[in-house]
Amino acid sequence: MKEIKTIVQTVLKGIGQIMLQDSAWTGLLFLIAISYDSILMGVAALASTIIGTATAKVLKFEDANIKAGLYGFNATLIGVGLIFFFESSLLIWACIILGSMVSTLLMEFSIRKKIPFFTFPFIVVTVIAILVMDHFSLAAHNKIEAVEEMMELQDFNVAAHAYSEIIFKGTIVAGLLFFVGVFLNNPTAALYGFVAAIFAGAIAHYGHNSERLIDDGMFSFNAVLCGIALSGAKPRDGFYVLLSVLIATYFDIFMMHNGWITLTFPFVLSMWVVVPLKKIVASFESKTQPLTNE
Repeated sequence: MKEIKTIVQTVLKGIGQIMLQDSAWTGLLFLIAISYDSILMGVAALASTIIGTATAKVLKFEDANIKAGLYGFNATLIGVGLIFFFESSLLIWACIILGSMVSTLLMEFSIRKKIPFFTFPFIVVTVIAILVMDHFSLAAHNKIEAVEEMMELQDFNVAAHAYSEIIFKGTIVAGLLFFVGVFLNNPTAALYGFVAAIFAGAIAHYGHNSERLIDDGMFSFNAVLCGIALSGAKPRDGFYVLLSVLIATYFDIFMMHNGWITLTFPFVLSMWVVVPLKKIVASFESKTQPLTNE
């Protein structure tokens, strides 16, 4: 019974780690949110997380990392992403299985080399799958229904949609479930993500980008991840969040204007800039702090 509980917690933590939350309850809320709009996407999320986690277990990777869900979240995004982009088929499910395994290997490489990959394995696997499927016409794309354009920019809608768009969802209800999931585990991170989404939406708005895409959270979901990843209690944490949101949002706009597949790459890019900066600042401070005699 205890072993089953551990397995369930590990799988749910893998889903929760999508937004950097080491919490099974957060993962459960995320799974409910994913399934809210699409049961099929919920099944894909659960199956891919199990596959990614099981791969790590079979290959005998570090048990602590497995239990923390570090091998599940990229797999989750791959499963949901491929079901979002393509109509369900045997080929797509085979890609989900293979992609989940590959993401686990990439994540292990990241851990061993101490390279902060974040969602990079998901990006690599999903982009390659999309390009191959399109080039050889192997799978039919899903028809994505357009959301009605709002007459005004509504901050609440932007933030809620931004939370939901991280896992390819489009409804405010799903966004609220994602927000609550993060808030229950880390209120500061949830609120930083909320504010970051609004700030990113404002940048896109004053840059004269599509109000419909802004309201749908398309320019803000990477900012949410930035806010969550760099949140903290110190004033300087707010500066790091601001800097990362600026980088992620402007690069997001650049990618979208050029017709590139964005996914969560703007977030990852901003982390590759800001995280080393944080380490440099921390190292400098530790060297300049005066020694005290006890």
